[in-house]
Order: sequence, then structure tokens, then C-alpha cells
Amino acid sequence: MTSMRLLRRVQIGAVVIGGAAIVGAAAGVIVASALLTMRFGHIRPSFLAEIWTLGWQTGAAAGALLGAPLTLVLLRRVPLGRLAAHVFLAAAAGGVTGYALSLSFAQPRPSVSLMLLGSCVGVGVAAIRLWGRFRESHAGHAMPSAG
Repeated sequence: MTSMRLLRRVQIGAVVIGGAAIVGAAAGVIVASALLTMRFGHIRPSFLAEIWTLGWQTGAAAGALLGAPLTLVLLRRVPLGRLAAHVFLAAAAGGVTGYALSLSFAQPRPSVSLMLLGSCVGVGVAAIRLWGRFRESHAGHAMPSAG
């Protein structure tokens, strides 16, 4: 492998990991905001900052660790804008659903692990749908991969 090809693959990997972390962080903040609006009426500003920080840090880590391998392995043919939009909405909806489910199991406060599980399930469902859609639409065409 030439050094230019290797450099190009490293650049693509860095962009994908960074983009997945940004999308994950945004979804984490949305889930944290939904948690706060559904759970509390009045919130101290310091508590709000802590929850948002936890949301974006957890979302960014999950996005970088889960999103990048999904993108580079399964979703190479999916346009990045469509991928980011679908995964963002699925992660946010899955996290809010996990929060709602955790209320019946984890009293008196919600379970973060169920919220993360909900986000992972949402992202997995969105990835499978996108993979199936773009695998079928490009089956007859020989398109180069992202690498």
C-alpha cells in the first residue's frame, strides 16, 4: 500500500470518527434535555450543566466507539448527511424510549444503562435499515468504496 493511500485512509477514518463523535454528542445532549424536561420542573443551573456535560460526553464516546465501525464497515455506500441524520434521530429517540422504559423498572430515578441501551438499539435499527436500502439500490452498480 502506498503512503498516499494509507494517508487517505487515515484521513477518512479521522473524519468519520470525529463526525460520529459530534453526532453522538448532539444526541446525548438531546436525551439529557428530554430527561430533564420530563423529570424535573425546576432545575438549578449547575445541575443542568452537569447533566448536559454527562450527556455530550457519553454521546460522543458512544458515537466514536459505535458509529465509526458501523460507518466504515456496514454503511460505506450511504451518503454521510443521510447517515448522520438517521443515526442522530434514532439515537435520540432510542435514548428517550430507554428513559421512559426505565421509569417503570428503576425507581426513584431513571437508569442510565437503559437509556444507553435504547440509544444503541435505535442506532442499530437505523443502521440495518440504511444498509438494506443502499445495498439493494447499488447492487447492480460497481461503486468504489470509501477507502
